[in-house]
Amino acid sequence: MNTKDLFGKSIYDYWFDNQPEDLYTRTNLTDEEVLPVKYLFRSFEEMPLPEQQALLLAQGKILDVGAGSGTHSIWLQKHGKDVTALDFSEYGNKVLKDRKINKVIHTDFFQYKTDEKYDTVLFLMNGIGIIEKAIYADRLFIKLEELLKPEGVAYIHSSDLKYLYEESGGYLMPQEGYYGDVRFTIKYKEEEESFNWTYIDEQTLQVFAQQNNFEAQKIAESEFGDFLIKVWKKSNK
Repeated sequence: MNTKDLFGKSIYDYWFDNQPEDLYTRTNLTDEEVLPVKYLFRSFEEMPLPEQQALLLAQGKILDVGAGSGTHSIWLQKHGKDVTALDFSEYGNKVLKDRKINKVIHTDFFQYKTDEKYDTVLFLMNGIGIIEKAIYADRLFIKLEELLKPEGVAYIHSSDLKYLYEESGGYLMPQEGYYGDVRFTIKYKEEEESFNWTYIDEQTLQVFAQQNNFEAQKIAESEFGDFLIKVWKKSNK
């Protein structure tokens, strides 16, 4: 996916006080916005409702995918949970270890090889985007089949971008591809990198879940329209 690891560098610079600056983000559908790096170190009270709900529901052996600065893993660990923080960022992993998270794994989620089975797998901060495009959602459920215990669950944070296509009381949807697929660009300290990212709506995610023998149900939504989906293996719940 991304190679400059600008997201990880910003986290590293902030944590180690290495002249940090704000991130700037944009997509092919949205204008440039400022993302203060401090927000990536937010407290539980500063998190949107779907993230809070996922942390409160997480049980047993937990895998925090795309752990970033570790803000979710740290909250879980402080509350006595058995959590593993997984992230592909080399810079981010240095922060995760320095923040004293007990279990840190530096790898791409889809390349993660382990005999471990998890009770809970978390994909927070619009974590569904790691699949890059909606058509690759099958990969997610194949990996969950591999990692989840029979009674295990995953909590997936996403958003529906349909509102971006609203025109004259209706929606002018793209003719090709999925409307939630975007080209995401990050700018940090005058460097830029772009990568594919996706935001999947509830119904589309349910379709992919069903065809992979999973169930999916929305369990929380914030005032900004982002939501939390719970998924579990169809044959066991």
